Amino acid sequence: MPEHGDPPYVEPISLTDTDTYLYEAIATMEYTGQPVTRDEIKAVAGLDDATLDAALAELTRRGLLTRTTADGGPVYEPADRGWSTAPEQGQGM
Repeated sequence: MPEHGDPPYVEPISLTDTDTYLYEAIATMEYTGQPVTRDEIKAVAGLDDATLDAALAELTRRGLLTRTTADGGPVYEPADRGWSTAPEQGQGM
């Protein structure tokens, strides 16, 4: 059991290609420091709504992504911030 604040362990082999692709896409887009909306993810991923929503729900359920709401729509970000969200910020800030 992870201690409070530790990211959950996820066996990489248990992630599907779609899960891995979406996580990496969100982490890359989030690096700009801007919230990543579902619509932006859909535009980049090119997945149908059902596949996209199922993958985002699974990544969130497993603790890899966090989901909040901004401007009335869902916003996703990686749950573990072991890196900077913007080039001018230090690691983990």
